[in-house]
Amino acid sequence: MIWDPCLTRAVAAELGARLGGARARALSFRRDAMAVVVHFRDATLVADLSPRRGVVVVEAPSEPGGEAEPLPAVLAGAEAVWDERVLVLRFRRVRGRKPNPGLILELATNRRNAVLAEGPELRVRKRLRTVKGRALRIGQPWVAPGEGPSARVRSEPDAAAWERLVDGLDEADARAALLAKVAYTSGLNVAGLVGARAPGAGFRRWRRMADGADAAPHLLRLGAGMQPYPWPLPGLGAEPVGSLLEAMAGIAAGDAESRTGGTVGREEAARHLASRHRRLKRRLKRLHAQLEKTGTANRLREEASLILSSLHLIEPGATRVTLPGFDDMPRMVELSPQHKPQEHANALFRRAARLERGAATLRDRIRDTQEDLARIATLRDRLRRGDLSDEEMEALEPPRPERPRSRRRPPTLPYRPHTSSGGLEIRVGRGARHNDDLTFRHSRPDDIWLHARHAAGAHVILRWTRPERPPAADLEEAAVLAANHSGARGAGTVPVDWTRRKWVRKPRGAPPGAVIPDRVQTVFVAPDAALAERLRSRPG
Repeated sequence: MIWDPCLTRAVAAELGARLGGARARALSFRRDAMAVVVHFRDATLVADLSPRRGVVVVEAPSEPGGEAEPLPAVLAGAEAVWDERVLVLRFRRVRGRKPNPGLILELATNRRNAVLAEGPELRVRKRLRTVKGRALRIGQPWVAPGEGPSARVRSEPDAAAWERLVDGLDEADARAALLAKVAYTSGLNVAGLVGARAPGAGFRRWRRMADGADAAPHLLRLGAGMQPYPWPLPGLGAEPVGSLLEAMAGIAAGDAESRTGGTVGREEAARHLASRHRRLKRRLKRLHAQLEKTGTANRLREEASLILSSLHLIEPGATRVTLPGFDDMPRMVELSPQHKPQEHANALFRRAARLERGAATLRDRIRDTQEDLARIATLRDRLRRGDLSDEEMEALEPPRPERPRSRRRPPTLPYRPHTSSGGLEIRVGRGARHNDDLTFRHSRPDDIWLHARHAAGAHVILRWTRPERPPAADLEEAAVLAANHSGARGAGTVPVDWTRRKWVRKPRGAPPGAVIPDRVQTVFVAPDAALAERLRSRPG
């Protein structure tokens, strides 16, 4: 793996977010394996600085070995040296009067090293190895590799200085000039900076990298293998990843698997179980938040009952009204001016019923997730004690399924096609973000547009170009599909508005799927879940 200043800074940011404030227990320098391990209470940081790997990964917590030295400290922060491949982890001691320690990781290829230093001036206390040409004397302040009288000087130019630097140079000379003079350029990203065709595009791309803006971690496909990087680079195949730390953990796990003939090692199993534990905790938190939202069902039912019991007090067209509550306390109720009070109350009852059905499903999902969490916690405890057999570790799923590297699938249509009993094509939108695409790009002006009235749902297009009204049976089937794919699918009868597609317009700045139809007519239908399958099975 190759490190450059951009990658180093992005990894420092991820480490600060992941481990900032974490309590450390011990630190060990493993000179035989060219690795440094920091044991935190809730995680293990491993910096593998061997020439073949060179990764920094966060693993599950582990017990320090006999070679580890105590490190009673808290990680105060992680930072990268400006325009250098150097990562500095600064700790704050929680007891004792010794100076605060710092762990320095020098990540330049073939010169990788680790230094344990102390105090604000970072005086060297221990080093992983001796590197030729690097003066890392014990007791002396640590000096960054790029500092000193013979160090190269690189700067951050403005747009004009950038153009003067590369003006008139061919691609090879422009690369050399940028690498020599411009900070945060490297052999990884310079080709994409020089190859930008639009005027000023190379500078803008470099400025984004120099600022570390809009990071989008990807795995780049290089000739030597997969390379994590904060952004995709032009001319290189890339696939998105959740984070750079996850990408490096995947690279390390792949190396371990290749060395063991596919057997899942204990470290990989620990990383996998820790990752699944984090995902399950996030899912459980999300499910509890969704369940909390369903608690409004009782309030909606009470409000609907209050409206129905006080119809004689509500003026036609009112948008809000104060009604005496069932506890004789006045209560403000919002109304829909487009609906009669009875219709508004019925809509509240339907919404409350949907929330109650959702709450029952969410409770089942919460129970299942809690059981999965308990099972993963048991496996992690057994793994720490060494009670998991090799067969059980091999049975664990890999941390991430390998993504197919075949060509991209063709784009999915924004609608599901159906055929009415009269042979007309009916297109049902796949969701809110696809509705606009269906209505304005996959229909003709005279087609029939349908949507369930006052309910979230799919846009439906009945293909029809004649000036007369479409056949009643085909129109009704299209309306049933619109009702099926709407929030009112649980009602006995659903009003469905329809008009010609040319009378539907999109307001400026409206959210996805929000449109305003004109010259609307309405048909009332009963939802039929079996109709979609019957119409889909018909030959087109």
